[in-house]
Amino acid sequence: MDETKQTSGEGIGEKTGVEKLRNAQSKKSKKKKWTDKSGQITEEREVLLKVGGLEYRAPGKRTRVLLGAIVLGGNLLLILATLLYFYSPGFKDFIYTLGK
Repeated sequence: MDETKQTSGEGIGEKTGVEKLRNAQSKKSKKKKWTDKSGQITEEREVLLKVGGLEYRAPGKRTRVLLGAIVLGGNLLLILATLLYFYSPGFKDFIYTLGK
């Protein structure tokens, strides 16, 4: 009766491999994900305009790519709508009724 049952091994001895892996993963997740290729934090971007306490910084690469994609997508939609307007009588009637 002097023996004790050790089912999980928690709190006894050193950490097992699974616990070490969990700790390593939690340390990895704390890394800063939004850094430039040079390793600088994005907060160190060039200040373009400073008025009072407000600063406007140059947008990052991801922001520029996102805005460019939105602008190009909108332009393509306008071109398609123009082509539909001139070549599809049903769409032309829809635009006329929508404008009334």
